[in-house]
Amino acid sequence: MRKIRERVRDMKFRTRLILFFVLLITLPSVLNGILHYNASSDIIVTNARDSMLEIVKKNNEIGDIVFSNIEERTVSLISDPDLYRLFNRPKPQNDYELVQMDRQATVILNKYFGHDQDLYTAQLVTSYFSFGSGSGMYTSSSPFVSVDPQGFLQSAIYKEVLASKGSLIWVPTYDLTRAFRQEALYDMDAKFRMVFSCARLLNSSPIIDGASYTWPRQIERPVLLLNFNESFYQRNQEQSLSSVQGSYSYIVSKDGTIVTHPEIAKLGTLDSNHWYDTEFGQPSGTSLVKEKGEDVLISYDTSEITGWVTVNVTPYKQLLGNLPAIRYMDIFSGVALLIISIVIASFIAGRLTQPIKKMLVAIQMTGAGDFTAKIPDQPQLEFRILTKKFNVMNDKIRELIQENYESQLREKEAEIMALNLQLNPHFLYNTLNIMNWMAIDRDQPAISRMIVSLSSMLQYTVKNKQEMVRLGDDLNWLKSYTHIMENRFDGIFKVAYDVEGLPEDCLVPKLFLQPLVENAMIHGFESAEPGEQGGLVKISGRMAEGRLLFEVSDNGKGMSPQQEADTRGKEGAGIGMSNVISRLSLLYGEHAELSVRSAAGAGTTITVVIPLQR
Repeated sequence: MRKIRERVRDMKFRTRLILFFVLLITLPSVLNGILHYNASSDIIVTNARDSMLEIVKKNNEIGDIVFSNIEERTVSLISDPDLYRLFNRPKPQNDYELVQMDRQATVILNKYFGHDQDLYTAQLVTSYFSFGSGSGMYTSSSPFVSVDPQGFLQSAIYKEVLASKGSLIWVPTYDLTRAFRQEALYDMDAKFRMVFSCARLLNSSPIIDGASYTWPRQIERPVLLLNFNESFYQRNQEQSLSSVQGSYSYIVSKDGTIVTHPEIAKLGTLDSNHWYDTEFGQPSGTSLVKEKGEDVLISYDTSEITGWVTVNVTPYKQLLGNLPAIRYMDIFSGVALLIISIVIASFIAGRLTQPIKKMLVAIQMTGAGDFTAKIPDQPQLEFRILTKKFNVMNDKIRELIQENYESQLREKEAEIMALNLQLNPHFLYNTLNIMNWMAIDRDQPAISRMIVSLSSMLQYTVKNKQEMVRLGDDLNWLKSYTHIMENRFDGIFKVAYDVEGLPEDCLVPKLFLQPLVENAMIHGFESAEPGEQGGLVKISGRMAEGRLLFEVSDNGKGMSPQQEADTRGKEGAGIGMSNVISRLSLLYGEHAELSVRSAAGAGTTITVVIPLQR
């Protein structure tokens, strides 16, 4: 990324301008193409979801109509008086009686199911015989597989039938030869072995000649078993769900058993996709999922009769089969716009950069020292203003060069004068030094100390030009100043210091305490008579919580409440106090504090708080 930025930065202005125009035109086109493609795919998928789901629902409705009709016929069958009379008898004692019962049972079954082409087999099963095997309606299109009574009684289906207590149950696809332990038929074609069924125990009370009859306890109640070949579903679905290449449909029960599937080997097995656990939260709907690593759209609907779920699986890429044409059209449009944008950008960049090239030539001449270079006026308003400003700038530069020359001459003269002026402080220091030695020679230590204090003050003031100084240096200067003032006022007051423990290397504003000390000396004791003693000016300082706290207090005449209030503002304070307030505000802002406490006849205390800086 950094290399790209550097490369763009090193490009010529004309190249960057062309690149900008190209991006300005092509980026919206590319974005529009992407949005158009995504919107088209969303519309196609949404329409596919709705249409597929509607087809699945219609197929389920057709199946439910058939199954509802069969359920109604089973209700009619179990209430049939002939059926009650046929089985309300002891168990047959010989084969002849069984054959006769079988024929009568077949006639009864044919009355309700004989013309139903959707059924594979219909039987009434007891522990001693499976009735209904004598019907010829099953042999015309498929071999008839009669249920083994003993195998049926030992099956899980029979246990489920007993648990239902006469209600109709639906059993998802299973291998009837293995479910009922008919080993001789294990090798039969799977399309005849694999069936799904509905069954119910004949447990109702038929009405005969206006009287209701109940099955006697000692009479065995037969079980109605209706078997359907799984091709029943395939016939209906092949006509409606095969419009999209690669799509297929199947039916799965709530526990995941596959009822019907294009692959016969999967019949009666658990659905390996496990969508019945993850996707079928609603009675019907659609979902985009993965199957064998590819995106597929599933549409599902739950049967109101069986509770099974019909699922249609459509490859996602097949739904978007027509989108590549849209994508190629968008790419072609983008390339065409790119070419057009390059041509337009080159033309516009050439018109814009031509005046800049002329200005660049003039700037190079100016850089070489030729300040007489002029750029002719340009037709564009912006460049006309720019060239005019450039020409004015060249004239100003010539004037500034002349002024700079004259200024340098004046600076040389000022340096010579400064060297001459430096002789005066040097002469003053030498004179003070001579006076100091004269005072020492004549045994005048007080005068000698005052001269030394004055010399130190002058050196500190003249040589140190910085605004922020070391606290130790500033306190030494202040001690020299207070020594002179003590002698000037002839012992009216004494100055005491309490600044032990303060870091001498921290930085403070230069001479920030001097105006406060001067006010305490002059105004605090201005009414004192000559020779009067007992006055005290105390200068104290301490460090706390990263800040420096200084106090200048005196026991002078103090101030009235009005005078004290006036000193808190710049307008009411004196020149020295006002100067200190302004400097602290400029240097520290809100982090500096200055407060005044005073009472008439009780002295004055001024407190200064500043941040600790090193």
